Amino acid sequence: MNEPSGRRLALSSVLAGALWLIVAGAAWGLRQLPGGLPQLANLVPAIMPPTVWTWPGAWPAAMVVLGGLAIVVCHALFTRLARRGAATSGLIGGWFATAAAGATVGLALDFAVAWSSLSMFGARGLLGGAFGVAAASGALWGLAAGWMPGLVAAREAPRGAAETGTPVMRPWIWAAAAASVVIVLVAGLGGDDARRLDIEAQVEATRQAQAEAARGIGAPVDPNAEGDPVPAQAEASVPDDAQWCTPERATLLLGGGDAATGHRVQAVQLMNFSEQPCVVEGYPDIAFGDQNGHLLDVTIARGGSFMTTDFGAQRIEVPAGGSAVTYLGWDAASTHGALVGATLHAAPVVGMTRDSWPVELDIVEGATVAVTAWQLDDGGYAGQ
Repeated sequence: MNEPSGRRLALSSVLAGALWLIVAGAAWGLRQLPGGLPQLANLVPAIMPPTVWTWPGAWPAAMVVLGGLAIVVCHALFTRLARRGAATSGLIGGWFATAAAGATVGLALDFAVAWSSLSMFGARGLLGGAFGVAAASGALWGLAAGWMPGLVAAREAPRGAAETGTPVMRPWIWAAAAASVVIVLVAGLGGDDARRLDIEAQVEATRQAQAEAARGIGAPVDPNAEGDPVPAQAEASVPDDAQWCTPERATLLLGGGDAATGHRVQAVQLMNFSEQPCVVEGYPDIAFGDQNGHLLDVTIARGGSFMTTDFGAQRIEVPAGGSAVTYLGWDAASTHGALVGATLHAAPVVGMTRDSWPVELDIVEGATVAVTAWQLDDGGYAGQ
């Protein structure tokens, strides 16, 4: 068998890049399917870190394209390295190059998405279970698919065609491969930073929208009213679990509300903004402040209501970039001259520090508010 020509080596590298784009595109496409069908994406090798798909705008598409181009250039480099000074067939050389290119590009992606974890958790951000997944998946992808670029590189030349022995190693190949990996790394850092800024913007927009809402219900504010302030946290022990959704991993967001025939519902979300899954279990800690800034006397009952269904306390693993949701349900009441819920205070579980949002709810003093257990947020509404 003749040595592979430069043209066939280039074609095998392009094929490797195309295969990488197909797998990454399939993972993205499956995540766009409705209902529980996105779980099918778990059957596709995770050559892209899962959090990439949560980046805003065109960042995910840009990373797929840049990763595919980097695979092409790195494959070209590793193919020539495999051929130099070794009696390696074109098949084995192309196969090795595919696995090595997948691992190299995956490692650049791992470093990119681990940057925020490194800044928050120190060395644990790199030593956690999520780091290295893309590199390992890229290598496994190369082992599974590398035979195809290898066959292209090993295909016999036409009879009588002149072939050179060892492929020429030109300096620009080293420079192009290094540049492509650096571009993937820098773009990954930019995408992860855009995700962080997008989450911060969502939180701030929610707070501002609620703060600017007109207060047209309940009794007027009384600066001289007596009452107790809402405690920053309830007295209870916080679960001792290293995987727990702590403030360093997750944040609470005020979700949407709904109403029907005298009944109300309000969602509260727990968003995991870290690079690793975190765990939450049971029911959130909920309290209300009235228009005078005092603790509103309401009964918090665990369970469902007319508009909500409680599935009971379960240990929920919130994926990186995903969220859990709980629903508050109550019956509408007359707010004329009454103390009403003007501030919603919530924590993931009893004992953790509460977040708060200005709200305008017809929850009056003495009312009962039903609270459902945490459940994974699928983007729908878990009502009856």
